[in-house]
Amino acid sequence: MTNTPIENNGDCINRLIKRLEKQIGQKEANQLKETAIEVVQNCVNVYSENFGAGDVGKNSTGLVKQLYKGQDPIPNGTTGLIYGRVQSGKTNTTIATLALAHENNFRCFIILTSDNTWLGKQTADRFNNQIKGPAFFDWEAWKKDPDGFAETKVIPYIKDRGIVLVSTKNVHHLENLLKVLKKAKVKYVPTLIFDDEADNASLNTNESKQARQGKDTISDSAIFEKIGGIRQEVSNHIYIQITATPQSLLLQKLSHPCKPKFCAALPKPGVSYMGGELFFTEQSNYSCIVDAEEINLLKKQKGSINPGNQWIIPEGLRLALCCFFLGSTYKMLSSDQEDAKYSFLAHICYKQDIHSVLEKVIGQFVINLDKAIREKSSETENKQARKWLEQAYEELNKTANNLPTLDELIDELKSQIGSVITPKIINANNPDKQPNYNPGMNILIGGNRLGRGVTIDGLMVTYYGRDPKQKMIDTVHQHARMYGYRPQLKDVTRLFLPEHILKSFRSIHEADEAMRQAIGDDIHNIQLQPVWIGGNLKPTRSNVLDPSVIDVLVPGSLVFPQNPAYKKEEIEQNFGEIEKLLINYQDNDLYDEVDIDFIIKILGYTKSYYVPSEKWEDKRIIKGLTDMKSKGMTKGRLNVRRGERNHNQGLDMARKEPFQWMFGFGSGRWSIKAQQEYTDIPTLIICYQKGDKNKGWGGHPIYLPMLVLPKQKFVLMFNYAEDE
Repeated sequence: MTNTPIENNGDCINRLIKRLEKQIGQKEANQLKETAIEVVQNCVNVYSENFGAGDVGKNSTGLVKQLYKGQDPIPNGTTGLIYGRVQSGKTNTTIATLALAHENNFRCFIILTSDNTWLGKQTADRFNNQIKGPAFFDWEAWKKDPDGFAETKVIPYIKDRGIVLVSTKNVHHLENLLKVLKKAKVKYVPTLIFDDEADNASLNTNESKQARQGKDTISDSAIFEKIGGIRQEVSNHIYIQITATPQSLLLQKLSHPCKPKFCAALPKPGVSYMGGELFFTEQSNYSCIVDAEEINLLKKQKGSINPGNQWIIPEGLRLALCCFFLGSTYKMLSSDQEDAKYSFLAHICYKQDIHSVLEKVIGQFVINLDKAIREKSSETENKQARKWLEQAYEELNKTANNLPTLDELIDELKSQIGSVITPKIINANNPDKQPNYNPGMNILIGGNRLGRGVTIDGLMVTYYGRDPKQKMIDTVHQHARMYGYRPQLKDVTRLFLPEHILKSFRSIHEADEAMRQAIGDDIHNIQLQPVWIGGNLKPTRSNVLDPSVIDVLVPGSLVFPQNPAYKKEEIEQNFGEIEKLLINYQDNDLYDEVDIDFIIKILGYTKSYYVPSEKWEDKRIIKGLTDMKSKGMTKGRLNVRRGERNHNQGLDMARKEPFQWMFGFGSGRWSIKAQQEYTDIPTLIICYQKGDKNKGWGGHPIYLPMLVLPKQKFVLMFNYAEDE
């Protein structure tokens, strides 16, 4: 790739970094600038490679020297990706990138945001408040008279100060934006487009219909078409997609304008970031399991009031609230910020009647607890409240080292709890388009409005129960509002949720980390092409990607079946076929080069039972190897382990239950050797087990497969739902 020198400093970026140092600290601000330098360097390089040098970068003109006149309506190779993390400060990364790109003579900046007026305004305000340099306008400014706006505002500034145009992804707003761009002849200046949450709304939602019925019959979806029109109008541009969930973007065909060709950056979150590794690792102290049935009971109420108006609060919700009351009281006692906000979020369903149920259940509990701690209830109720708070205190003690005594916390809580007797519902019925916080404690209840881009101020405790039948990885991941920067609250932060939803989140987190690993350190040219191995389902957009569902086989990893068939009647016939295939492979230490077809043939005779949420499934693994072969990988390695200490009479490991196998069916050294010495091809390690009944097997010898995947620039993606 062309390496064009860029400016790393200037008034716009330097002022911004000074401002950010006061807001997020010097280290984080400098890290942000380094990311911006990386993004802008990539953008300038790609621009220069596609449109020629001299328009942007150091000592550039800021004018288009030669308009794009290629065959493709949208220049190929101009789409880049900023692969951030949920709630990790992607907006700040974009702001810093814009400021530095301004120093490098990009002159028009287009920012596309969610089709949510509140979020759009929030984003616009953040850019306008932070960046001093280019002229700044949002969609409201050109809504009534696009041509007049272009003449009086854009044309005077575009070649001088530069201009920032923010629009929501709304058909009418985008149509008007296109009119502005045409009237002002913006195509004659270098343009940088930022598409925030680019996997949401920007993709062609008619793609699958067009594949079946043809583009002549089915038109492109409206938002996709409008964005395409904007990109064609400002042809000399770079289009940067910003998202934490790029699966649907990466799955686009190579010629698609939404398929990222380069990774502008993989921003590393700051040290104080709370993400999936905090909540979803095994034995995390920050996640608390609740009984799934209590979520179901809350949903079944459907707004009807129980006889006598006596609301009974489920155990998990009660503990979550008590943790919030004690945790926020602790922070109020120890903080110098009198106006600090602390929030509890209940997010279990999108239905508004369920929101009303939660409001009543929580509201009544707060009233009862308030009376009990002030000893205005019966002695029995007072003791019960004390016991509940003791349980919460014990829970918080796992991570909070300096808690005051429980009595001190309860004394302060008596004064504070009255402010949250009425929880706040955030849904379409609420006239407030955004959460309205009070200083101190806030209890929030909501649904779909708590999706992408929403930041909950001072979020401390989350009670989560959203469990749609068809979970989409990007949607579920974007519900992780508990992610973010709240270092002062980390020790009392908690996530309460049912175990099966926790497993879904964990699976999604692991898949996300695997995707980042697959992109690897060669981020300047995404050669990662996810290979879909989910049978007939070939998704090309996010809302086709099925439930927790999208997962990946990590390049370079070891996979093996967790529940192999072992009974004599199940394996006897196929065992004989494998014996014939492996008769010439008797040396335990040899890793023989073989055709990948031979590995596939061997695996075709092995059998296992699928374990939900597990990566190995017999047909899936064979399909993955077949796809590797179709991409030019024709060879692999084969290592047959027969038990050297037993004179090749078989290994004698005891059979284990699923997920109790640590390194597969033998020594971890075997797979490590393959991972270190044969990195570019798959290695099948097949273990000959004696299968003795006293070891838990079925009394018949058995071949057990382990597969070491090649550490290649692609990732095998699949859909769990097809295994069910």
